[in-house]
Amino acid sequence: MEKAIEVKGLQKAFKGKEVLKGVDLEVKRGEIFALLGANGAGKTTMVRILATLLKPDGGNAFVNGVEVASQPEKVRHAISLTGQFAAVDEVLTGRENLIMIAKLRHLEQPRQAADDLLKRFGLTDAADRKPSTYSGGMRRRLDIALSLVGKPKIIFLDEPTTGLDPEARIEVWKIVKELADGGTTIFLTTQYLEEAEQLADRIAILHEGRIIAGGTLAELKKRFPPSEGRVCGKTADVRGNLPRHHRQKGGHLNGNGKKPLFQRYGRHARTFHAPYFPQRGHDLHGLRHADRDDAAVRVRLRRRDRDRYG
Repeated sequence: MEKAIEVKGLQKAFKGKEVLKGVDLEVKRGEIFALLGANGAGKTTMVRILATLLKPDGGNAFVNGVEVASQPEKVRHAISLTGQFAAVDEVLTGRENLIMIAKLRHLEQPRQAADDLLKRFGLTDAADRKPSTYSGGMRRRLDIALSLVGKPKIIFLDEPTTGLDPEARIEVWKIVKELADGGTTIFLTTQYLEEAEQLADRIAILHEGRIIAGGTLAELKKRFPPSEGRVCGKTADVRGNLPRHHRQKGGHLNGNGKKPLFQRYGRHARTFHAPYFPQRGHDLHGLRHADRDDAAVRVRLRRRDRDRYG
Protein backbone atom coordinates (compact mmCIF):
# COMPACT_ATOMS: atom_id res chain seq x y z
CA MET A 1 0.00 0.00 0.00
CA GLU A 2 1.20 3.52 -0.80
CA LYS A 3 2.77 5.48 2.04
CA ALA A 4 1.09 8.69 3.13
CA ILE A 5 3.80 9.56 5.68
CA GLU A 6 7.35 8.31 5.96
CA VAL A 7 9.82 9.34 8.67
CA LYS A 8 13.47 8.31 8.80
CA GLY A 9 15.83 9.12 11.66
CA LEU A 10 13.95 12.25 12.70
CA GLN A 11 15.72 14.33 15.36
CA LYS A 12 14.79 17.48 17.26
CA ALA A 13 16.25 19.21 20.30
CA PHE A 14 15.28 22.30 22.29
CA LYS A 15 18.02 24.18 24.16
CA GLY A 16 20.27 21.16 24.05
CA LYS A 17 17.62 18.70 25.24
CA GLU A 18 16.81 15.95 22.74
CA VAL A 19 13.08 15.54 22.23
CA LEU A 20 13.13 13.25 19.19
CA LYS A 21 16.03 10.82 19.01
CA GLY A 22 16.01 9.23 15.57
CA VAL A 23 12.34 8.39 15.00
CA ASP A 24 11.36 6.03 12.18
CA LEU A 25 7.76 5.34 11.19
CA GLU A 26 5.47 4.81 8.22
CA VAL A 27 1.78 5.57 7.77
CA LYS A 28 -0.18 3.89 4.99
CA ARG A 29 -2.63 5.86 2.91
CA GLY A 30 -6.22 5.70 4.17
CA GLU A 31 -5.44 4.26 7.62
CA ILE A 32 -5.79 5.60 11.15
CA PHE A 33 -2.35 5.66 12.72
CA ALA A 34 -2.04 6.34 16.46
CA LEU A 35 1.12 7.68 18.07
CA LEU A 36 0.78 6.68 21.71
CA GLY A 37 2.86 8.14 24.51
CA ALA A 38 2.89 9.97 27.82
CA ASN A 39 3.23 13.72 28.27
CA GLY A 40 6.68 14.86 27.17
CA ALA A 41 7.28 11.85 24.92
CA GLY A 42 7.58 14.08 21.84
CA LYS A 43 4.18 13.53 20.18
CA THR A 44 3.32 17.17 19.56
CA THR A 45 6.85 17.93 18.37
CA MET A 46 6.50 15.13 15.83
CA VAL A 47 3.17 16.50 14.59
CA ARG A 48 4.50 20.05 14.33
CA ILE A 49 7.41 18.88 12.21
CA LEU A 50 5.19 16.85 9.89
CA ALA A 51 2.79 19.79 9.61
CA THR A 52 5.70 22.10 8.58
CA LEU A 53 5.50 24.20 11.76
CA LEU A 54 8.95 23.12 13.00
CA LYS A 55 12.15 22.26 11.21
CA PRO A 56 13.87 19.02 12.22
CA ASP A 57 17.49 19.00 13.31
CA GLY A 58 18.16 15.76 11.48
CA GLY A 59 16.58 12.95 9.50
CA ASN A 60 13.96 13.09 6.75
CA ALA A 61 10.19 13.31 6.70
CA PHE A 62 7.92 12.83 3.70
CA VAL A 63 4.22 13.67 3.68
CA ASN A 64 2.11 12.74 0.66
CA GLY A 65 5.34 11.90 -1.15
CA VAL A 66 6.83 15.37 -0.58
CA GLU A 67 9.82 16.15 1.63
CA VAL A 68 8.65 18.33 4.50
CA ALA A 69 11.85 20.34 5.03
CA SER A 70 12.49 21.32 1.39
CA GLN A 71 8.93 21.73 0.08
CA PRO A 72 6.69 22.81 2.97
CA GLU A 73 4.27 24.71 0.69
CA LYS A 74 3.38 21.56 -1.24
CA VAL A 75 2.91 19.63 2.00
CA ARG A 76 0.47 22.24 3.34
CA HIS A 77 -1.80 21.77 0.32
CA ALA A 78 -2.30 18.12 1.25
CA ILE A 79 -2.72 18.32 5.03
CA SER A 80 -4.75 19.81 7.83
CA LEU A 81 -3.98 20.03 11.56
CA THR A 82 -6.28 19.98 14.57
CA GLY A 83 -4.41 20.80 17.77
CA GLN A 84 -5.04 19.81 21.36
CA PHE A 85 -7.49 22.65 21.93
CA ALA A 86 -10.20 23.92 19.59
CA ALA A 87 -8.81 26.77 17.46
CA VAL A 88 -12.00 28.58 16.51
CA ASP A 89 -12.69 32.29 16.21
CA GLU A 90 -14.90 33.27 19.15
CA VAL A 91 -16.13 36.47 17.47
CA LEU A 92 -17.52 34.72 14.41
CA THR A 93 -20.42 32.27 14.34
CA GLY A 94 -19.87 28.63 13.51
CA ARG A 95 -20.96 29.21 9.91
CA GLU A 96 -18.75 32.28 9.56
CA ASN A 97 -15.75 30.32 10.85
CA LEU A 98 -16.22 27.74 8.11
CA ILE A 99 -16.81 30.34 5.39
CA MET A 100 -13.64 32.19 6.41
CA ILE A 101 -11.50 29.04 6.12
CA ALA A 102 -13.17 28.12 2.82
CA LYS A 103 -12.24 31.51 1.41
CA LEU A 104 -8.68 31.16 2.66
CA ARG A 105 -8.59 27.81 0.88
CA HIS A 106 -9.82 29.61 -2.29
CA LEU A 107 -12.89 27.42 -2.69
CA GLU A 108 -15.30 28.53 -5.41
CA GLN A 109 -18.42 28.16 -3.24
CA PRO A 110 -17.39 28.84 0.38
CA ARG A 111 -20.95 29.15 1.71
CA GLN A 112 -22.01 25.84 0.19
CA ALA A 113 -18.90 24.16 1.58
CA ALA A 114 -19.72 25.56 5.03
CA ASP A 115 -23.34 24.37 4.87
CA ASP A 116 -22.27 20.87 3.81
CA LEU A 117 -19.86 20.55 6.74
CA LEU A 118 -22.37 21.95 9.23
CA LYS A 119 -24.85 19.29 8.14
CA ARG A 120 -22.23 16.54 8.18
CA PHE A 121 -21.17 17.35 11.74
CA GLY A 122 -24.66 17.96 13.12
CA LEU A 123 -24.12 21.66 13.72
CA THR A 124 -26.79 23.15 11.44
CA ASP A 125 -29.03 24.26 14.34
CA ALA A 126 -26.07 25.99 16.03
CA ALA A 127 -24.59 27.42 12.83
CA ASP A 128 -25.50 31.04 13.58
CA ARG A 129 -24.37 30.97 17.20
CA LYS A 130 -20.91 31.88 18.42
CA PRO A 131 -18.64 29.01 19.52
CA SER A 132 -18.52 30.48 23.02
CA THR A 133 -22.06 29.14 23.46
CA TYR A 134 -21.13 25.63 22.27
CA SER A 135 -20.49 22.63 24.46
CA GLY A 136 -17.01 21.10 24.49
CA GLY A 137 -18.06 18.37 22.06
CA MET A 138 -19.66 20.86 19.67
CA ARG A 139 -16.55 23.05 19.69
CA ARG A 140 -14.38 20.06 18.87
CA ARG A 141 -16.72 19.01 16.06
CA LEU A 142 -16.53 22.51 14.61
CA ASP A 143 -12.75 22.45 14.96
CA ILE A 144 -12.49 19.17 13.03
CA ALA A 145 -14.95 20.47 10.44
CA LEU A 146 -12.64 23.44 9.88
CA SER A 147 -9.84 20.96 9.24
CA LEU A 148 -11.87 19.29 6.50
CA VAL A 149 -12.43 22.42 4.44
CA GLY A 150 -10.85 21.77 1.07
CA LYS A 151 -10.84 17.98 1.57
CA PRO A 152 -7.22 17.44 2.69
CA LYS A 153 -5.74 14.01 2.03
CA ILE A 154 -4.04 13.77 5.45
CA ILE A 155 -5.30 15.06 8.79
CA PHE A 156 -3.21 15.39 11.94
CA LEU A 157 -5.21 15.17 15.17
CA ASP A 158 -3.06 16.08 18.17
CA GLU A 159 -4.78 14.63 21.25
CA PRO A 160 -8.24 15.54 19.90
CA THR A 161 -10.17 14.41 23.00
CA THR A 162 -8.11 16.29 25.60
CA GLY A 163 -10.45 17.91 28.13
CA LEU A 164 -13.62 16.33 26.73
CA ASP A 165 -16.16 14.42 28.78
CA PRO A 166 -16.81 10.73 27.91
CA GLU A 167 -19.84 11.49 25.73
CA ALA A 168 -17.96 14.11 23.71
CA ARG A 169 -14.99 11.74 23.33
CA ILE A 170 -17.27 9.11 21.77
CA GLU A 171 -18.60 11.76 19.36
CA VAL A 172 -15.06 12.55 18.23
CA TRP A 173 -14.23 8.85 17.84
CA LYS A 174 -17.24 8.43 15.56
CA ILE A 175 -16.14 11.36 13.42
CA VAL A 176 -12.59 10.03 13.10
CA LYS A 177 -13.85 6.61 11.99
CA GLU A 178 -16.12 8.21 9.41
CA LEU A 179 -13.21 10.24 8.03
CA ALA A 180 -11.10 7.12 7.62
CA ASP A 181 -13.99 5.28 5.96
CA GLY A 182 -14.05 8.11 3.42
CA GLY A 183 -10.41 7.51 2.50
CA THR A 184 -8.75 10.22 4.60
CA THR A 185 -5.45 9.33 6.25
CA ILE A 186 -5.54 10.10 9.98
CA PHE A 187 -2.41 10.65 12.08
CA LEU A 188 -3.62 10.67 15.68
CA THR A 189 -1.63 11.36 18.83
CA THR A 190 -2.97 10.26 22.18
CA GLN A 191 -1.92 9.27 25.69
CA TYR A 192 -5.00 7.09 26.14
CA LEU A 193 -4.54 3.42 25.31
CA GLU A 194 -8.29 2.95 25.07
CA GLU A 195 -8.49 5.63 22.38
CA ALA A 196 -5.77 3.99 20.31
CA GLU A 197 -7.54 0.63 20.69
CA GLN A 198 -10.87 2.06 19.57
CA LEU A 199 -9.60 3.95 16.54
CA ALA A 200 -6.24 2.88 15.18
CA ASP A 201 -5.40 0.41 12.44
CA ARG A 202 -1.80 0.56 13.62
CA ILE A 203 -0.14 1.97 16.75
CA ALA A 204 3.38 3.19 17.49
CA ILE A 205 4.57 3.79 21.04
CA LEU A 206 6.76 6.85 21.49
CA HIS A 207 8.75 6.91 24.70
CA GLU A 208 11.38 9.50 25.61
CA GLY A 209 11.85 10.50 21.98
CA ARG A 210 12.08 7.01 20.48
CA ILE A 211 9.65 4.57 18.89
CA ILE A 212 10.00 1.49 21.05
CA ALA A 213 7.23 -0.62 19.52
CA GLY A 214 4.80 -0.55 16.65
CA GLY A 215 2.22 -2.63 14.86
CA THR A 216 -1.42 -3.60 15.02
CA LEU A 217 -3.18 -3.85 18.36
CA ALA A 218 -3.00 -7.65 18.25
CA GLU A 219 0.73 -7.54 17.57
CA LEU A 220 1.38 -5.16 20.46
CA LYS A 221 -0.69 -7.27 22.88
CA LYS A 222 1.49 -10.26 22.05
CA ARG A 223 4.63 -8.21 22.56
CA PHE A 224 3.52 -6.57 25.83
CA PRO A 225 1.53 -9.04 27.93
CA PRO A 226 0.12 -7.76 31.26
CA SER A 227 2.85 -7.27 33.89
CA GLU A 228 2.78 -7.74 37.63
CA GLY A 229 4.26 -5.59 40.35
CA ARG A 230 4.21 -5.28 44.12
CA VAL A 231 3.45 -2.41 46.44
CA CYS A 232 6.53 -1.29 48.38
CA GLY A 233 6.21 -1.74 52.12
CA LYS A 234 3.27 -4.09 51.60
CA THR A 235 3.05 -7.65 50.38
CA ALA A 236 -0.05 -7.21 48.25
CA ASP A 237 0.28 -8.11 44.57
CA VAL A 238 -0.96 -5.32 42.32
CA ARG A 239 -3.03 -7.82 40.38
CA GLY A 240 -4.61 -9.15 43.54
CA ASN A 241 -6.08 -7.59 46.65
CA LEU A 242 -4.60 -4.12 46.61
CA PRO A 243 -4.85 -2.55 50.09
CA ARG A 244 -7.73 -0.10 50.41
CA HIS A 245 -5.57 2.93 51.28
CA HIS A 246 -3.38 2.23 48.24
CA ARG A 247 -6.44 1.98 46.02
CA GLN A 248 -7.54 5.39 47.20
CA LYS A 249 -4.29 7.28 47.50
CA GLY A 250 -1.86 5.43 45.29
CA GLY A 251 1.20 3.44 46.25
CA HIS A 252 4.87 3.02 45.49
CA LEU A 253 5.72 0.35 42.96
CA ASN A 254 8.89 -1.53 42.20
CA GLY A 255 9.79 -2.20 38.58
CA ASN A 256 12.37 -2.04 35.87
CA GLY A 257 11.24 1.04 33.94
CA LYS A 258 11.72 4.78 34.27
CA LYS A 259 8.16 5.84 33.44
CA PRO A 260 4.98 4.05 32.48
CA LEU A 261 4.08 4.26 28.80
CA PHE A 262 0.39 4.06 29.51
CA GLN A 263 -1.87 2.72 32.21
CA ARG A 264 -5.03 0.66 32.21
CA TYR A 265 -7.24 -0.35 35.08
CA GLY A 266 -9.64 -3.23 35.32
CA ARG A 267 -12.90 -3.24 37.23
CA HIS A 268 -12.67 -1.70 40.70
CA ALA A 269 -8.97 -0.95 40.14
CA ARG A 270 -7.92 -4.48 41.05
CA THR A 271 -5.95 -5.16 37.90
CA PHE A 272 -3.13 -2.92 36.71
CA HIS A 273 -1.86 -3.48 33.19
CA ALA A 274 1.27 -1.80 31.84
CA PRO A 275 4.32 -2.73 29.79
CA TYR A 276 6.40 -1.92 32.86
CA PHE A 277 6.13 -0.13 36.17
CA PRO A 278 7.49 3.13 37.58
CA GLN A 279 10.66 3.12 39.61
CA ARG A 280 10.58 2.87 43.36
CA GLY A 281 9.63 6.19 44.89
CA HIS A 282 7.06 7.25 42.29
CA ASP A 283 3.53 7.83 43.48
CA LEU A 284 0.87 6.21 41.32
CA HIS A 285 -1.96 8.73 41.23
CA GLY A 286 -5.32 7.99 39.67
CA LEU A 287 -5.63 4.47 41.03
CA ARG A 288 -9.35 4.48 41.61
CA HIS A 289 -12.57 2.65 40.85
CA ALA A 290 -13.14 2.53 37.11
CA ASP A 291 -16.54 3.31 35.65
CA ARG A 292 -16.28 0.31 33.36
CA ASP A 293 -14.00 -2.62 32.66
CA ASP A 294 -10.64 -1.87 31.09
CA ALA A 295 -11.22 1.90 31.12
CA ALA A 296 -8.10 3.82 30.16
CA VAL A 297 -7.22 6.58 32.58
CA ARG A 298 -4.49 9.15 32.63
CA VAL A 299 -2.04 8.69 35.47
CA ARG A 300 0.22 11.41 36.80
CA LEU A 301 3.49 10.44 38.46
CA ARG A 302 4.91 12.54 41.27
CA ARG A 303 7.87 12.06 43.57
CA ARG A 304 7.04 11.41 47.19
CA ASP A 305 8.88 10.48 50.32
CA ARG A 306 9.65 6.77 50.10
CA ASP A 307 8.77 6.26 53.73
CA ARG A 308 5.28 7.64 53.42
CA TYR A 309 3.63 4.24 53.07
CA GLY A 310 5.83 2.39 55.47
